[in-house]
Amino acid sequence: MREGYDVMQVCVNGHQINSSAQSMPQFNQPFCDQCGAETITACPECRTPIPGYYYASGVLSVSRVPVPNNCTQCGVAYPWRQATLASAVEIFELELDGQDASDAAALLPLIASDNPRTEVAALKLKRLMSKMAKPAYDITIKVISDLASETAKKTFGMKP
Repeated sequence: MREGYDVMQVCVNGHQINSSAQSMPQFNQPFCDQCGAETITACPECRTPIPGYYYASGVLSVSRVPVPNNCTQCGVAYPWRQATLASAVEIFELELDGQDASDAAALLPLIASDNPRTEVAALKLKRLMSKMAKPAYDITIKVISDLASETAKKTFGMKP
């Protein structure tokens, strides 16, 4: 038995189709059965395969492999991650005034991953979001919960 990562097939909206697309191609689909979107098995930017199930000799796992957010080779966000970021930016543009919307959009990449600026960025973003109407705030919290790192979620008071 070989060891290493298989290839994952994911639709461009982030629904996992097959975590073993290379070794079990019979489960691959050209389009997502949940949303109808096209499926991919590699980073659209650098063509590196999306890492799927990890095969280790003598080990059998039935746990679901999480869909990654960013390419491990080039670091670019996968299409589903880019769409989530774009949704958050769009909400900020609708609900906040010029500079506040720009500031909020600039903070998004900092809360999307754990880094030295995550907590400060989350605090700043939380302050900016307090200027939003409740319905927009609630939607933004939902989008951010899909986007934010564990550290940022704690700063927002969300369950990690």
